Amino acid sequence: MIERDELKRLFREANHQAETHQYESAISVYRDVITLAGDDDPLAVECAQWGIGEVSLTLGNYTLALEAIESALVLNPDEAAYHFHLGIVYTRLGSRSMALKAMERAYELEPLKPKVLRGYGWTLHRFGEAGHGIKMLLAALALKPDDHRTLRDLGWAFASEARYRESMVCLERSQELDPHDLRTLSALSTVARMAGADNPPPPVPATGPHIFAIDDDWDDDDLDDDADDDFRPDEGPEDLEKDSWAGEDWIDGEEGIKPEEDWENLDDDLL
Repeated sequence: MIERDELKRLFREANHQAETHQYESAISVYRDVITLAGDDDPLAVECAQWGIGEVSLTLGNYTLALEAIESALVLNPDEAAYHFHLGIVYTRLGSRSMALKAMERAYELEPLKPKVLRGYGWTLHRFGEAGHGIKMLLAALALKPDDHRTLRDLGWAFASEARYRESMVCLERSQELDPHDLRTLSALSTVARMAGADNPPPPVPATGPHIFAIDDDWDDDDLDDDADDDFRPDEGPEDLEKDSWAGEDWIDGEEGIKPEEDWENLDDDLL
């Protein structure tokens, strides 16, 4: 007989460890869940593997992230969030074909999710399909016009194609929406210089109050600012979390111990 109360306690502990940035401890507790659940509760194993995957991605341990997310996919092959984050892992590893394959699958499963369109669009752009990538980013923006991250990604994408006027329009709008985003401020300075502006904004320092701006939550449908890692030096982790277990609610309505499922409310900082 599986010890449900103990599983719930372990998930609470793992989530707390992750939320307080004790990532190695969180991974250890998720592994305890897998051991306890064994073959009796594949859902718990799936969610624990997903927890290990997201924490490992935050840590930059892409080998472990890949192993854990693929294990979760074995148990739930049609979860778009898993394919999306698998695409992030492969992008970080520089595997073009696998990254695009994973993002394409996420897009097939969630074709109207702005975060998926944004991630897929940037991945396409990064791996040399600039035109297709920009179209996907524009589609993401059409679904969520005030997403400052998509606007920032478009700004970088347009700039890389020497479309500086369009780039600055996107970046200036992104800054209006989030004036304290260091990455957007840095992009504005960089693109202005690329465009040969007479009085470009001064370079943004790597330290200062802007770096304390809160990163975005996958549950708020904000892609990871993974997307633009080719351009920015200040990458950071994203919080990944879903809102319900896959069809089985045995957590007594308590928040914070379930890895994810409703990512309608699913970066910022991983591609």
